Amino acid sequence: MKAGTPVLCLFFSLILSPVVHADDPPATDDSPPVNPQVVDKLIDMGNYLRSLPKFQVDADVSRDTVLESGQKIKTESSNTLKVVGHDRMYAKTEGDVRTREFFYNGKKLTQYSPYLKYYTTVDAPPKVAEALHMIEDHYGVQVPMEDLFLFGSDQSQIDALKAALYVGPSTIKGQLCDHLAFRQEGIDWQLWITRSDKPLPCKLVITTTDEKSSPEYSAVYHWNLKPTIADSIFTFKPAKGDVAIAMKKASDQGGQ
Repeated sequence: MKAGTPVLCLFFSLILSPVVHADDPPATDDSPPVNPQVVDKLIDMGNYLRSLPKFQVDADVSRDTVLESGQKIKTESSNTLKVVGHDRMYAKTEGDVRTREFFYNGKKLTQYSPYLKYYTTVDAPPKVAEALHMIEDHYGVQVPMEDLFLFGSDQSQIDALKAALYVGPSTIKGQLCDHLAFRQEGIDWQLWITRSDKPLPCKLVITTTDEKSSPEYSAVYHWNLKPTIADSIFTFKPAKGDVAIAMKKASDQGGQ
């Protein structure tokens, strides 16, 4: 599954409304299936993320892979995302399966495999969100934590929600958060948001419900809203031994 992308792309399309109160009680059997105050809290977080002039977020990610036998194998990775404005981004994922780096400077986007020493660079649109849409749609490549940009513009995503519940307060890594739960076709997902005037995602769990083994994706976030980021980090500079290769279009990969 495209972890995070199909469920979170509703965030940035919505208009800010009054949010759920921090001391609201957990959902009960009598609660409406889609609580508008819960959706509003989600919107508030999305609007705040859009307003950030720069940030660094690190995430500990756990992902289930299902074998043909039906057995689930869990893989772990550490992810970093650094952003300045709407036109500069650096991302890295380092884990059990692969290590990749991504560099974007508003003109070019490069994917780099430091252990294989391969890199590929493509022309990119002038904004991060547009560049990420392009690289996924055209090349089938997902950048770590791209959901933070791609909380999309499709109202049908909010219409697809079958449930939106306030579960209750919860502490994630020492941070008091509000625990929200959502359901839509084929997916259950939970989001923990900081209980503060700076609403940030603390944790995300996505469960694929239309597969028998119900594989999960989980990410725990660590935020720095005042990072020191050198502008040079956004432009890839190949080192000795690095080899440029062409990025294959998604339509050329496995007959997709």
